Amino acid sequence: MKNIAIIGSGSFGCALANHLANKNNNVKVWSFKKEESDIINKEHRCMFLNNSHLNESIKCYTSYEETIKDAEYIFLVTPSKVIRETCKNIKDYAVNKKIIIASKGLEEETNKLLSDVVKEEINTKFIGILSGPSHAEELINEMPTNVTFASKDEQFNNEIKELFDAENFSVTVENDMIGAEIGGALKNVIALASGILLGLNASSNLQAALITKGLNEIANIGVKIGANEQTFYGLSGLGDLIVTCNSNNSRNTRAGKLISEEKNLEEIKQEIGMVIEGLDNLIVAYNLKNKYDVFSPIIECLYCIIYKNQNPKSIISAILQ
Repeated sequence: MKNIAIIGSGSFGCALANHLANKNNNVKVWSFKKEESDIINKEHRCMFLNNSHLNESIKCYTSYEETIKDAEYIFLVTPSKVIRETCKNIKDYAVNKKIIIASKGLEEETNKLLSDVVKEEINTKFIGILSGPSHAEELINEMPTNVTFASKDEQFNNEIKELFDAENFSVTVENDMIGAEIGGALKNVIALASGILLGLNASSNLQAALITKGLNEIANIGVKIGANEQTFYGLSGLGDLIVTCNSNNSRNTRAGKLISEEKNLEEIKQEIGMVIEGLDNLIVAYNLKNKYDVFSPIIECLYCIIYKNQNPKSIISAILQ
């Protein structure tokens, strides 16, 4: 039995907590809201996952100290935009703890990787990335899932693999943290384009072209930052991109459909009801492709559609370039 802290009580945080608790680990979850905490503790469900039932051994707190106390592993599953603030709040309790970043995104203000943010704020040498195709709606129901864990420490990799591996869940380990992070963050951006195509009733031929060329744009940016190109053809790249672009569970794809209807951002955020990482990550992707002079017509067109009121139908021409 391991002592595990999950920082974030959203759908994915709850799904991870449930899987790890089902493996007889001692799991504590931190929640920003007492309402969410009470639902987990008293009703044993996640308010963001319909018909979910959580392992009744899971305890949820609104105190960082109480959640992290005695924890061997800390999972960060908050929105990427609050990762730095979260790290500042937990740094006194997280010294030399093993940190697993399960959030998928980049820091908008600095264009930095989340692993770099964690390194700047928390005194630990153990930082890893959990990524890959893993919709919470399926994980909570114990549907077969295969993800990636990436860190620079082989022993840490093996520990996390052992922590997660079960009959219906397996972890593939690697050491390319940059590739795992970029793939997980920027697939949300391409998923916005996928949603727009779905909303426009575009052909499956064009959807396939989007995934192919979208992956190429993600990989080209990642390689410029220092990633291994081969990583993008694995679970944290192609795998995550396929599931996000083709699933109704993807809030980014659903947001793209609303963009095709020319709804404004506030209307979209209100209708989705949860954080849409692709919207924030699009700004960083646009900044990075400009910084490194990467040919990225899909990312550039998306930015113009969402932040400059360009016609959503223009995404078709961008894909065909």
